[in-house]
Amino acid sequence: MPGRWTKLILLSVSTCLFAGCARSQFTATSVPARYAARPIRDYSRLDLTAYASLDASDDAIRSGDRLQVNLNTGTFTEDSEHTWKVRVDESGQASLPNIGAVKLAGLTQAQAAESIVKTSLQRDVFLTPSVAVSVEDRRKRTVIVTGAVKTPGPVTISGSEAGLADVIVRAGGLTAEASGAISVSGVGIIPEDVVDGENAIRPVSQTSFRALTVSLADTSESEVAQIRIPEGSVVHVEPSSPRPIQVIGVIRNQAVEVPAGQNVRLLDALTLAGGQTYSNWISDRVTIIRREPGGNKTVRIKASIRKATADAEANLLLDPYDIVSVEENALTFTLSTLSGFIGAGMNASRVAVP
Repeated sequence: MPGRWTKLILLSVSTCLFAGCARSQFTATSVPARYAARPIRDYSRLDLTAYASLDASDDAIRSGDRLQVNLNTGTFTEDSEHTWKVRVDESGQASLPNIGAVKLAGLTQAQAAESIVKTSLQRDVFLTPSVAVSVEDRRKRTVIVTGAVKTPGPVTISGSEAGLADVIVRAGGLTAEASGAISVSGVGIIPEDVVDGENAIRPVSQTSFRALTVSLADTSESEVAQIRIPEGSVVHVEPSSPRPIQVIGVIRNQAVEVPAGQNVRLLDALTLAGGQTYSNWISDRVTIIRREPGGNKTVRIKASIRKATADAEANLLLDPYDIVSVEENALTFTLSTLSGFIGAGMNASRVAVP
């Protein structure tokens, strides 16, 4: 008889070791770090306004703007009045007849007029000129923002590029669905003035392809502000993938969706699943089945609902795709059986009533 028990014990231990249960079963308070759930970050709380650059004044002249320059030479002759249509190039300069290139980007219209007068005097072109500058047409500079932002779509930027923090702030900020991964793709814009007859020249050397991926989990707010996004780019804020948790056992079986930007613990999952069928004193034991990171094996974590209620550490943080099994016991089995009999009897009595 002792030999038989010894064989059974050895067989049980061997089976457990072979299946990995001796190394893959833990309690809620003794889960190794490599199997612990990673907290979910709510990126909608990320405030980048302090790192977003202030816009240049709407009155400021920008590269790509088309200007009208009215110049009076002050000579009171028939040809003293001049009107020129000029465009501010990518370097911020406008080329004026006789006067030459003048830096105008960043100046107001009044400041631009003063700068043209000063340059004319310095170059001995017109000695007593008066100048008026007006913006005829502004070149629209946009970045397309898609994904988990509050106002997706085109975002207007003031220069040829903007910081990523600027772009996110202009798109209304991130939503709770944001996963923290941002991809940037696109191509720099070719200056509009580079033309050959009716056909625009687009040299390969002037085309700047940009593609990058940013992880907000690994990038500080100040670093986000320093990432430059050229006009014409597409910024896509990756939304989080669906994160279901399956709740089964002595409870209403269902897949519980993890709310965006929120962490779900054991008691949260039970509440989302409709609450316990029986009280903590009747139904207490829970097993969480979790897939090992980067593998197909699973680990089992034993938990107690009563302990989770009394101790925050025992209220285990859950991972997406965890299976939470509220365990059956003798008492819950008996109550479920009696409930089934009573329900069947009541149904039968309703049928019997004429």
